[in-house]
Amino acid sequence: MDEDGAELLPVLVTSRLRLRCWRSQDALALSTNLTSAVTRWLSSWPDPTSIDLAAKRIAEARAGVRQGWHVSYAIERLADGVVIGGFGGGAQEQRERVEIGYHLAEAAQRRGYMTEAAIAGLAAMWSLLPAQVIEAQVHPDNTASRTILTRLGMRFVEERPVYSTAREAWEPGCWYEIERPT
Repeated sequence: MDEDGAELLPVLVTSRLRLRCWRSQDALALSTNLTSAVTRWLSSWPDPTSIDLAAKRIAEARAGVRQGWHVSYAIERLADGVVIGGFGGGAQEQRERVEIGYHLAEAAQRRGYMTEAAIAGLAAMWSLLPAQVIEAQVHPDNTASRTILTRLGMRFVEERPVYSTAREAWEPGCWYEIERPT
């Protein structure tokens, strides 16, 4: 199925969350969730993030899902159906190694939602993409995100700069990775 209302990815349900492919009507929620307290940790999302940019990124993500090189989930709270974040990743060129990224709205942080979503999302990525290694990059000061990656079984590899397209500057990055489970 496709275009909005139809799922391009398997829907994942955890005890408190539903992960489903982003839809164009999610652009307002995505834009609203990406406050300055959230985007300060994200190298590719500017502050503020306009609804138009959110819609463009959702369309790009959906195209990548259709082409088979990307996994992109909106994270909904089961209790009220509110989109509280996102999880996904992929690599158009290098498919043996893919990078994940995620975000969570300020009001939903510190409740274990992202760990819950990331465990389900990572398992889906292994089944949907041919990657042998999944990696993630976080700012060294983002201790909450570093904790999430450790809980996923990812190991710290190195610290190296990452170019932030949102801020047009090089920033420090801590790189983590995990190999495909056997």
